[in-house]
Amino acid sequence: MSDPQGAAGQGDASHSDDLEAHNPNIASALHIRAAQHPDRSAIIEYRRGRVRRVSFGELSVEVKRAAGVLQREGIGPGDRVLVLVPMSADLYGVFLGCLHLGATVVFVDAWAGRKRLEDAVSATAPRAFIGVRKGLWLRFLSPSLRRIPLRLRVKPGRGLVKRMPAGPLPPTTRVAAENPALVTFTTGTTGQPKGAVRSHEFLWAQHHALTRHMAPRADDVDMPTLPIFVLNNLAGGVPSVLPDFDPRRPAEIDPADIHRQMVAEGVTTTTGSPAFYERLATWCREERKPLPLRALFTGGAPVLPPLARLLSEVVTGQAHVIYGSTEAEPISGISVEGMLEAWGRGVEPGGGESGPHPQGLCVGPPVPETSIRVLRVHEGPIRLDQGGWPLWEVPRGGAGELVVAGDHVLEGYVGDPEAETLAKIRDQGSGRVWHRTGDAARLDPEGWIWLLGRVGARVVREEREWWPLPAELRALALPRVRHAAFLGAPDPELGSRAVLCVEVPGGRLDDEGRRDLRAALDPIPVDEIRAVGRIPRDPRHESKTDMGALRALLDLG
Repeated sequence: MSDPQGAAGQGDASHSDDLEAHNPNIASALHIRAAQHPDRSAIIEYRRGRVRRVSFGELSVEVKRAAGVLQREGIGPGDRVLVLVPMSADLYGVFLGCLHLGATVVFVDAWAGRKRLEDAVSATAPRAFIGVRKGLWLRFLSPSLRRIPLRLRVKPGRGLVKRMPAGPLPPTTRVAAENPALVTFTTGTTGQPKGAVRSHEFLWAQHHALTRHMAPRADDVDMPTLPIFVLNNLAGGVPSVLPDFDPRRPAEIDPADIHRQMVAEGVTTTTGSPAFYERLATWCREERKPLPLRALFTGGAPVLPPLARLLSEVVTGQAHVIYGSTEAEPISGISVEGMLEAWGRGVEPGGGESGPHPQGLCVGPPVPETSIRVLRVHEGPIRLDQGGWPLWEVPRGGAGELVVAGDHVLEGYVGDPEAETLAKIRDQGSGRVWHRTGDAARLDPEGWIWLLGRVGARVVREEREWWPLPAELRALALPRVRHAAFLGAPDPELGSRAVLCVEVPGGRLDDEGRRDLRAALDPIPVDEIRAVGRIPRDPRHESKTDMGALRALLDLG
């Protein structure tokens, strides 16, 4: 594996380890960067053919002004504030303004539907609601939004409409490190969305882990397409170029426009979802134009070998895969060359030959900040007794559920003790809380992680477990298959029926196509093949299968 950390230690980002000593409030990082480099661009925002540039100094002032407005309206430390503002400089002015004041931001993705929004508001009970005009209109459709006591409007380019009277702006509120800073929600592709609570301490830990792994340099200019990476850039003093695209549809970008924006701003690094880069890199290959980047980082969904090969062709520098989740980002990382090399070896983790099909997807070694274990699959909560971990861990090279721990791993959910009991393992001996990822995995002799798919989708047959990813990778090797999902369905005779769903043009497969699929998957059992024109994807990344929606589509229960 190539070293993804390159010139680690160069530039402002390397000094972030000591920033929280100034104030545990993560908003303080922005103000320190503004004092160091007031004229450096913090956010360069492309929107509808226009470019807006906001420096670190200007953003720092706007953050303090937003905090002053909220303070005057009666919002204080610990209050929850729902923010419905598109990814923009205005979003970060309001977002960091809330944190500056010690309030907790409740963030709901732009693609969230009405029910998801209602559930988020009911779970968090915000005292204030900040949105652009379109966002504020939602209150006419949502009883939960109408019950929020305070509503404030953001006007694009101007921030909060209400202005502060003349006078000093409020200082950054000193908070306890464990105080909640941000509540976001999981995508819910495998169940009910859960409210993930990030403390100020957690945001610092995540910033350190991402900075160490991604190693920004003093002269970097980043193009992030996911909100958390903008926050990371602001804390590290790295300019963020926000591309002109709809974050609800990352697979529908105009690649010529994105490429033009990258070149115009001298972008050196970028972070985003596989769907975003698949569209962009395909255009680059067709137009014979390289992606002139030092580093590209993608994740949030499985990065399959075809995309890894494509990125290795068009990116002038190094492309990387980051494996993580809402609750733990990052968990591990690998260069696309490292992934392809592991794929090409065709060696099953643990040393056994598996022919031309590796048994899973290699996502590299865990980052130093993450501790990992692989446990035997268990449907209910896992509680450690006197026997401890040895009763649960599988032998090295064996398959099971991946669990992780670390300072940047979330320990709980808001208002959902049942989900917390199921997803978390509390180690009374060490005091650590481990997160169950729901991903099946095994470790190879070097300790690298090989993903096998979602635990809940596995097929159990005659006391043997068949994992989704090895089956899906074999199906995707066939020319017409654009996406694949392998999952188990309840069966009174078999116990678990093996269903292979493939996305093919027109949603139809002839007998020959079905025979080819069965031959490609052999010896993996396939009891039923379903062909569709479109397999539902997760709404955040448009890359990984939405298992709940797929089961409903196929009527699998």
